Order: sequence, then structure tokens, then C-alpha cells
Amino acid sequence: MNDDPIMQRAFEGQQRLMGGDRAGARAIYGELWAEIGASGDPKHRIWVAHIMADAQEDPAEEVRWDLLALEAADALAERGDPSGVGIRTFYPSLHLNLGEGYRKLGDPARARDHLEQAETHAAGQPLDDETTGILRAIAALRDKLDHPERYPDPTA
Repeated sequence: MNDDPIMQRAFEGQQRLMGGDRAGARAIYGELWAEIGASGDPKHRIWVAHIMADAQEDPAEEVRWDLLALEAADALAERGDPSGVGIRTFYPSLHLNLGEGYRKLGDPARARDHLEQAETHAAGQPLDDETTGILRAIAALRDKLDHPERYPDPTA
């Protein structure tokens, strides 16, 4: 188990979210965000904001939180991630989620931009279960954007 107290609480929030308790997850991530702040450790900010986005019911809030996670990922990349792997694995998921969020908001141009960035970042990832899932989700988002008539209007 990770002995980082922020990550321990973040894992608890993720477990709540996976168990269907969105409000409980939002409460935990809200507390964590208040504790670490917008200028805290970028690795913590990425994780907290990215999962907080998943806990949102409002697509605009989902996008807002994923943009905060992307900002933290960029900050970490700029300062240099010593592992070299950690940050690269976040980009495909972040851009995928932003693409889906913008699709839900009825902004297909921004959705396509983030879809293309997700595809670019996913291209060099090792093929494991997580990457395979992201690649499937990328294909599904592309289908939604290419064939909107097959899917209900997300803004309705």
C-alpha cells in the first residue's frame, strides 16, 4: 500500500466512486483539493482532479476538472517527471475524457481536437489492459463523433 497519505485518501475516494457513491467521492476529492490546492504537487493534482472529473454529474464540471488535471500534467512534464512513464500514461486518458466531455457539451470541434491528442498520446503506450481499454474508448468516441445520428443528443 502506498504510504503517501494524499494517495491513500485518493484511493478511498476512487473506491467510493467505483462503488457508485459519486457524492462521497466528490466530498473526499473536494477535501483533498482544498488541502493540496491549485499549486500543490502536480502528481497529486493530476490524480485528484482527474478522478474528481469522473465523479461529476455535470459535463461542464467534468471538463473543468479534467482541464485542471491536464494543467497539472503539463506542469509535471515541464519540470521533468523522473520516472518518464507516469506522466505519459495520463495524457491519453485526460484527452479522451476531455473529448467525451466536450462532446456532451455539444462542442464537436473541441471533442475532435482532444480525440486526436488522445490518439497521438496512446500511440506509444505499452499494450496492457489499461491501454487497451483507452484504445477501445477512443474508437467509441470517434464513432460517436463520426456518426452522431446513432447516439442521443448529449445536450438534450
